[in-house]
Amino acid sequence: MIWCEDHGALAYLQGRENLFSRQDWPEAGDLVELEFEVLAGLRHARFVSLVTGNKRSELPSLLRDIGDKPAPARPALRVISNPEDEAPERPLKLAAAR
Repeated sequence: MIWCEDHGALAYLQGRENLFSRQDWPEAGDLVELEFEVLAGLRHARFVSLVTGNKRSELPSLLRDIGDKPAPARPALRVISNPEDEAPERPLKLAAAR
C-alpha cells in the first residue's frame, strides 16, 4: 500500500509488473513516483519508481505516533463531607482524584 501525497485513498501495488524497474521493490518509508488508475473503487499503483536519496525508514512510526491521542482522564469527583446537620444551601465539599 502506498500513501499518496494528495491524502486521498491509498494506492495498492500488486506485483513487480507495475514497477518501472522490476528489481526495485519499495520498502516502508521509500519515496516513490507513480501513476494510478481506479478499478472497482480501489486505487492501483502503476509505473512505480523509487525516488533516490529519499529513504525515510522512520516514516511508519511517525505516522503511527501522530494518530488520535486519548483525551486526558477527567478527575473523578466524590463527596468527602456532607454532615446531616448542615444547611442544604451550603455547598458540598468535593475532592478530585486523577
